[in-house]
Amino acid sequence: MSDKPVYHIALSLILLVLFGGINAQKTQVSNGVKLNSKVSNFRVLGKVGNKFVVERYGNNTHILDVYNTGLKNQMSRQIILNKNEFIETIWLQANSGWIIRVKNDKTTNYLIASKLDERISISQKPVVLDSIVERKDLLQSNLRTKLSLNESTILIYAPIFSQGEVDYFYTRVYDINMQLISEKMIKEASLLDYDFEEVIVLNDGSYLFVTKQDGGEDPAVYYFNYVKKDGTISKFQFAPVKNVFKKLEFQVDNLNHALFISGFFSARNENKRNKNGASEFFTSKLDLDNFQTQYTEIVPFTDEFYLKLTSKNSERTPPQLFTFYIHSLIPQIDGGALVFTESYFKTEESNVNDTYFSLGGVSNYNYSTIYNFNDIVVYHLDSTGHCIQQEIIRKKQISRNDGGSFSSFYVFNSQNQLQMMFLDEIDRYTHLSAASVIDESETESKSILNIGNKNVFPIMKMSKQTAPNELLIPSYNRNKMQLIKMTF
Repeated sequence: MSDKPVYHIALSLILLVLFGGINAQKTQVSNGVKLNSKVSNFRVLGKVGNKFVVERYGNNTHILDVYNTGLKNQMSRQIILNKNEFIETIWLQANSGWIIRVKNDKTTNYLIASKLDERISISQKPVVLDSIVERKDLLQSNLRTKLSLNESTILIYAPIFSQGEVDYFYTRVYDINMQLISEKMIKEASLLDYDFEEVIVLNDGSYLFVTKQDGGEDPAVYYFNYVKKDGTISKFQFAPVKNVFKKLEFQVDNLNHALFISGFFSARNENKRNKNGASEFFTSKLDLDNFQTQYTEIVPFTDEFYLKLTSKNSERTPPQLFTFYIHSLIPQIDGGALVFTESYFKTEESNVNDTYFSLGGVSNYNYSTIYNFNDIVVYHLDSTGHCIQQEIIRKKQISRNDGGSFSSFYVFNSQNQLQMMFLDEIDRYTHLSAASVIDESETESKSILNIGNKNVFPIMKMSKQTAPNELLIPSYNRNKMQLIKMTF
């Protein structure tokens, strides 16, 4: 019998279970598909039945790539379009989907939907949804779609112009069977005259248009046109108590029929030559039944928080942050919310090109754009709106001339826990890491995949959750598109 103490064996087993629980995932990688000038872009569309679907596309070419559960390519199907057609969106559901496109007939645009079945076969009998009188180029530039949070309804909308100005907003809402829920031509002055900010679609088919009236040195005013599924419009406005730093984030709480508005307040400096940063985080929650504010939580940046986040003392009073913005907001069942914020900035750099020789004596310069996506701060709000935790997740992502495509993070809902997933560095030989959203002031990330060993370069912000325990991540490496499936 071994002389090894029993408690050492027990401790080893506990550590094994804990480590295994953190890294318990299966990773599969598809073969690579080369991109070319004809199809230079791609996006993950989602899952139909047990098939994963990716769209590769260019100006006039759209190809659907279909993969099985083992990420083996089963087929590639090109969507045939006439010269006078363009695709607006491809909307996938659990067992089917729709290709929504526009066909132009000189003076009229026809909004058309073609059914996709579980085999990804395209119906030869498209459904004509509506006709729109508008210039083809304007409609192609301005037509938009927006899905509800549970992807059960879709809003199709566009500004329609007359004599160089927006005359009205065209809107139509459909369910998953492309049955019309509502249609509306909206001519409200607050929508037409002010800056367009956001559109939000509720699961029941109602929707919100958000516009902003700039207040100059005073706080801006935000206007809401709330169109219910019966077509009636309610109007309300939101006036922040202070100037907003950068942009606001809007998110609907479908379960509690409320609207979250989150952002940062700018610091007020006496010296106008100094650039203002953010000095406070805030979140307001509005009841969509009566448009009353349920709560507003304001969290000032303290010297202690600033020191913990930046590892240095603030030179300003109050402390200010200049690079953070609201990344996303996730409502909680109890009426609270998790608000994800991220540090982002970019810089321009120029260097003399010593390999270039000029007869005119003029130096040639190389110009670069450097993208920085750094730390994450998560604000935990309880059911009353009180901020019970500021959680800091460390990361430092620096890239050059890539548009920041491989940077930032994705929030994965792994059934009973949220995970923030991101690359440790923007490098082909780095690690994919995950950090849990937990009630601690600072969280360390843990490596879950060595991407160098897999020869992939994940684009986390383009990921798609396809099941409660399944994540599909696109990869772009050396001009090849691949898929990564992680099962937890």
